[in-house]
Amino acid sequence: MVRKLWIAVVLAVSSSFGLVGCGEAEVGPATPEARIANSLAEYFQRTLELQNPSPLEREVIERAIVAGQLDPADYEAAHSRYAQCMAEHGFDLSFRKTPDGLYIELPNIDNTGHRDTTAASLECDRDNGLIMALYRTQQANPGLLADNRLTAIQCLQRSGFVDADYTVDDFERDQSTDTFPFDQYETGPNNCLCQAGYAYFSVEG
Repeated sequence: MVRKLWIAVVLAVSSSFGLVGCGEAEVGPATPEARIANSLAEYFQRTLELQNPSPLEREVIERAIVAGQLDPADYEAAHSRYAQCMAEHGFDLSFRKTPDGLYIELPNIDNTGHRDTTAASLECDRDNGLIMALYRTQQANPGLLADNRLTAIQCLQRSGFVDADYTVDDFERDQSTDTFPFDQYETGPNNCLCQAGYAYFSVEG
């Protein structure tokens, strides 16, 4: 049996200034001008000041500050290390890669029943989680919007899944009633939602 559900898949590092992952959407002010930073370099610098990066993460982020953006190769390496670490802990993870180059971790019924999943994920995030979260912001939220609802809406509008006059109020209404003007489980709109922190998945079980 296939079940469709809204599921929170936490990959957050710190939602205090916008580092959120699939399934954990930060709801901020619904104003287009509100930003989490004026530039990626400023955002990355603030991350170094407010977070506690590992030496490897610090090296990657410092390079990104100079370059003005994170290198996709650093993201790919962090993702590979994370997936390999989880596999070594006995968790066979599946991912979907979006057109923006982000990996979305798909839910697995066999994994969710293990109490050690969270502990393993936290351990595997070392050296990797901060890099992956920052790259997600860079790719999914290029305008550095403070309101993740606007991030989702802009992606949906760019892809033609909603009209140009679709608003935050429309999004809130549709989310509360689970009646979006698109199929939120289809890959295209699902990518927009998940990259902004709203995860909808179909799972078997």
